Amino acid sequence: MYSNFLLGNLRITDGAKIRLKRIPYDLIARHAVNEHGDLTNREIRRNEIAMKTIGEIMSRYRVDPTDASLGNVIVVTHECWDETLVKLETE
Repeated sequence: MYSNFLLGNLRITDGAKIRLKRIPYDLIARHAVNEHGDLTNREIRRNEIAMKTIGEIMSRYRVDPTDASLGNVIVVTHECWDETLVKLETE
């Protein structure tokens, strides 16, 4: 597997660290190899376009795959591909 985009600097919000109870290197790796988790069809298409034209790329994963009530984490590589941020979906 390979990435079609650069991750840039990696940042994780305090809220995401607390909710996940870890640094989510696994989710960043999934994002980097284009396994973007639970996205809508529109979000998938936006990612496909962004990889060809350089734009924002997003992934969505459950905080706990066995408990949907804990919410989601979003991994976003910014438009210029200079930074990737992991945050709670509610942040």
